[in-house]
Amino acid sequence: MLKKSICLVLCGCFLFLFPLSAAAQETTEHPAAHLEEMSEDILRTVTESETERSSEAATILPPSPPTAEPVRVVDPSAEAPATEPSSVPPASEAEATTAPSAAPTTEPTEVPTTEPTTAPTPKVICYGDLDENGNVSTGDAREVLRFCVRLRTLTGRQCRLADMDKSGSISSSDARAVLRTAVRLTEPQTFPVGTYTDDTTVYAIFDKRKPYTPSHAGFSTNIQDPLVFDALRELENYCASFGRTLTFYYTDVEQTYYIQYNSNRVFRTQCTIKAPYVKSMLAYMEANHIPLSTQLTLRNSQKWNGHPLSDYPAGTRFTIQKLITHTLRYSDNTSYQMLFDYFGNAHFNETARKAGAKLRLGSYIFGETTAADMAKLFLDLYRYDGIYRDFLFNEMENNTSRNRIAAGVPSGIRVINKMGSGSNMTLGYHDTAVIFTEIPCVLVIYTTFNFDRNYDKVPFREVASRLVAINRKVEYF
Repeated sequence: MLKKSICLVLCGCFLFLFPLSAAAQETTEHPAAHLEEMSEDILRTVTESETERSSEAATILPPSPPTAEPVRVVDPSAEAPATEPSSVPPASEAEATTAPSAAPTTEPTEVPTTEPTTAPTPKVICYGDLDENGNVSTGDAREVLRFCVRLRTLTGRQCRLADMDKSGSISSSDARAVLRTAVRLTEPQTFPVGTYTDDTTVYAIFDKRKPYTPSHAGFSTNIQDPLVFDALRELENYCASFGRTLTFYYTDVEQTYYIQYNSNRVFRTQCTIKAPYVKSMLAYMEANHIPLSTQLTLRNSQKWNGHPLSDYPAGTRFTIQKLITHTLRYSDNTSYQMLFDYFGNAHFNETARKAGAKLRLGSYIFGETTAADMAKLFLDLYRYDGIYRDFLFNEMENNTSRNRIAAGVPSGIRVINKMGSGSNMTLGYHDTAVIFTEIPCVLVIYTTFNFDRNYDKVPFREVASRLVAINRKVEYF
């Protein structure tokens, strides 16, 4: 249409600029009759020239590379949109085949693919899975233990997750159950969906069980592990049958737990003092480079009747090593007296002070103390790590009085002890020991029993046996 318009305008200009000849004016035909014929000639000429220019351009310019169109995801189920026809058709067949179409191409509309929607599968959470990651692990067990000993806090929901036995409380037994689940010794228990979602921080033992309450005066403990409550009750009832004639103090070497019965009653130390005295003396010898081969001379004033070295004449010389052996293995007062006279009491009193014990020695080789106080000295003895440690422990382990505490400890467990006995019921009948269970412990038993009666040894064995059983069952953190 645009080209026709141009032709008509040119024709008009031609008629306007060149007036018709007289001969033409005389004819009867009107000039408009030739207008359509002239327009077609001009249009044909213009079309031929445009065709020539298009062919020349095609020979000069290289063909344009095809343009890659982006891949579009179209839902095959959607109907393809109809493409509108071009509003300006090509002027001729030659133009339609040689010139690119000017009509805009309508791109197909992109239709997003719709995934079928299904309800999400709820996550399965099991008891003990504190972090709710779908797996009960040893880390969860550790966190329950840390909560039990107040090293961390839990939310209300975590407390429910940690309550493995569903007892309404969290204890070391729950931590053990989590651990057994983590290592697949027990099957996981599914935590009910929608169960308690409180996120309030819990700062103490959740719904803590009622603590152990002694039923007899003089008995006390800081153990709150329900696993040993029955054993504690039986031990308490057994000790109560002896009234105040029996006292004891028990603690593990880390001093995590203690159990005591009338342990503040004062007694004569008897020969139980010899082990802590020798320990402090060995530490003094090590610090002052005094060898065990040093010899001491026996005097008549140092002899104790009925004791082995008193049979030797005055002036006999003994090495310190032999005197220690007689003091600890045979509880020889004569050898102990010789050591005491040579080393004095200063080193012992300083050791007792550092250990927190109240016992002090004067000019006499024995003193007065309690089971609780002597336990502090035996803890100090256990912690001695000097060069004479093995020598000290071996001499105590091989003593000749192993029928009290040591007799109540299961075979295979090492016991080093030092007993002590007086000449009558008022002076005391005792035994003190370090028991090397998995968690070593110290046990001091002071009594007013009669050492002449064999059945008076039975309570030592019974108390030791019960305490070792508690030691091996209670949870340590």
